[in-house]
Amino acid sequence: MASFAGGVAQAGYVDRIRDLAPQRCLVVPVDVGKRTAVALVADHYGQIIVAPFEFDLTVSGAGKLVTTIAATRQRVGAESVRVGIEAAGHYHQALATTLRSNGFDVVELNPYQVKMARAQLGAARVKTDVRDCTAMVELLVRGQGWPLHRQDGAMAEQVVWVAHRRRKLAAAQALGSQVHALADLAFPGLTGCFTTGLEAKTLRMLLATLPDPARVTAMSAEELVHHARSRQVRMTRPKAAQVIAAAGEAMCVPDAQRAAAARLLAAEVEVFDALQRDLAACDQRLAQLLPDTPAGVLTSIPGVGTLTASYYGAALGDPARFANAGAAYRYSGLAPTSYESAGRRTAKVKISKVGSVELRQAMIALGTGIALHHNDFAAYKRRLVDAGKKPMVAAIAVAHRAHRLAFAVIRSQQPYDPAKWAASTSGRQRRDRSAMAADPATAAT
Repeated sequence: MASFAGGVAQAGYVDRIRDLAPQRCLVVPVDVGKRTAVALVADHYGQIIVAPFEFDLTVSGAGKLVTTIAATRQRVGAESVRVGIEAAGHYHQALATTLRSNGFDVVELNPYQVKMARAQLGAARVKTDVRDCTAMVELLVRGQGWPLHRQDGAMAEQVVWVAHRRRKLAAAQALGSQVHALADLAFPGLTGCFTTGLEAKTLRMLLATLPDPARVTAMSAEELVHHARSRQVRMTRPKAAQVIAAAGEAMCVPDAQRAAAARLLAAEVEVFDALQRDLAACDQRLAQLLPDTPAGVLTSIPGVGTLTASYYGAALGDPARFANAGAAYRYSGLAPTSYESAGRRTAKVKISKVGSVELRQAMIALGTGIALHHNDFAAYKRRLVDAGKKPMVAAIAVAHRAHRLAFAVIRSQQPYDPAKWAASTSGRQRRDRSAMAADPATAAT
């Protein structure tokens, strides 16, 4: 297959339509909203064959789109039809699935690329559904777009549970900050007695039932231990003595403010406990699903547990939709950007961030976990840091390497083999060291 400026995606599309007349190749951009969508039909000359029209995101609305495409295809004798849908959270997924089931070639368009295409048409600050559709025509004609996720069975359920866990975790983190703020008002110094913070069940129990330094100061260590035991929480006497000492040193705000914070704490801690139970349920279900998904084999890699594998697998989707690991890496938005003109190049290199946020975060978590348990990855990260790389640059480089390993394992569905990995990296390690010795500023990115 010939190489193209637009990469593998463009090469594959052009290879399919190479001998077709432009007026026989139709593109259908679809801008999806929450309840409705807008679409139009154009040919490869950019001529609009069917003017923009709106339809509901329902079965009958999707039927209207399918009927319009089929009628237009027959009317102009089109031999190729490609539908491009701008990614819009989960709102575009049902429509994309419906169109795929009707035999259409459907691709997903990144919202950032649509924005850039709109800017090229002179409408960077004029965002409407119709403008987005015309911008998408330019992308589709050039063969841009990513294959859609294949989500069915355990893979589909894994995606839902990972998204659910991500939302619950964000809520728990936000609520945790609120609980800490209230705790500092109600019982200053108490949270400092527990190094694990709100993960400590004893701390949560005290915040909910005894957020009053004056009452705690009047108690003995034995009484505080008994208080915890009566609420099914184990508390040691040294810890009780530490809490009582903190209560004696607590410099409190005025009583009315402290009492209000104490009243609010009980309810907030109860909600926080419920979120922790939800997260535990998510973890349990993801552990059950993982062996039935392509990502199950990833746990054979040192440092990759259930959550890391589940997050990576859910974000990657069907690995077959990517030509290789490099294509998936570009899809994540971790690929570096560069700017060069008239022989001059910017010294600062940034990641593109044009792609899947979920896959980007999953790759970094993957690299972090493997580097903690795999000697080769740990040594690679040390070399980068010793060469003067910033911690985040080193983390991204490790994520790149971890992704290539994980992608190879998930595509082959063969467990990780340390001997194969050692053989494949022996030459690369020598090249890494040589490159960093020659030019530490540009090596190993």
